[in-house]
Amino acid sequence: MKLGTIEILMGAGLVCHSWLVAAKSPELWRFVDMTRHKVVFSEAEKVMCKMAKVAIDRSDGRMESFWAQKFVTSELLNYIASRCHSLKSIRLIGTMYFWDDEDVVIKLAAKCPMLQEIECSDQKQPWPFFTRIGAARPELKRLRVRYPWFDSDSILMNDEGEKEEESDEAWEARQNQEAFAIAESLHELRLLQMSGYGLTNKGVYAILEGCPHLEFLDLRECLHIEVNAELQARCANIRHVQLPGVGPYVPCPELHTIEADEGEVIPLQDRVQMNQKYKGHKRSRDKDDYYGENYCWDDYSLPSSPGSPVVPMYSMADPRYYWEL
Repeated sequence: MKLGTIEILMGAGLVCHSWLVAAKSPELWRFVDMTRHKVVFSEAEKVMCKMAKVAIDRSDGRMESFWAQKFVTSELLNYIASRCHSLKSIRLIGTMYFWDDEDVVIKLAAKCPMLQEIECSDQKQPWPFFTRIGAARPELKRLRVRYPWFDSDSILMNDEGEKEEESDEAWEARQNQEAFAIAESLHELRLLQMSGYGLTNKGVYAILEGCPHLEFLDLRECLHIEVNAELQARCANIRHVQLPGVGPYVPCPELHTIEADEGEVIPLQDRVQMNQKYKGHKRSRDKDDYYGENYCWDDYSLPSSPGSPVVPMYSMADPRYYWEL
């Protein structure tokens, strides 16, 4: 079985001397993937950040890819920026801890001259983010900023402070701010994944003109886009494109996504309780298939793979867990 970053940090190097030597080799830490593992969901962010720093230190400045899920802080990103000048790819999925410094990703991009790929998913990025990324790293090749779709306009309509009626032109300009910023700032993109944003066809056309080298484009869940003959014709030269409502989607490894809850393990007892809860909801439906006003559906993620490491008896917060390898 191939061991991943987390398994190695958790003690694989203690198996024998040759494994210990291998676990400390900088070559092993060129690609650090700390996603889709149950430990990411069970341990505190301080513990996970400590593990990440061990991997960064062992890479001795040669780390080229850092993928993380859920736990990343602004302090950790600054740590990476100061030590990983060979970094080519950084993917941050479902992270909630670095918004105290909204420019930290831009600062990292500016300090990593070889950076070609950035992902900041599950947190919607404002349009200035794309302008600043373009200023810091105009030669960026791959950008992923996926976000679950929701209708922000309905919130604005219910906001008592929203008094003035918005014109169609103003509405469209607001929806396309992020798309226009990308088109104006990131001309070298080969891959763009921004499903869930509010851009319209005008924003898509701007991206196609401003980013002429695009090979992969994912605009799923961008529900203001009208897929018509003109749009499909303009996208014809793109190697792989995914548009809202146009299926079935052909699997594309380049556009494979890592979901925010992917890898979370639900204990067997909890799954039994979930199943019982679901059956109770099913029985509670009335003849019109209506659950009632108090019904809500809990969406749980199952493990992405059946295998999981054997965790030692002592806590991961104990330095013996991985620090002294």
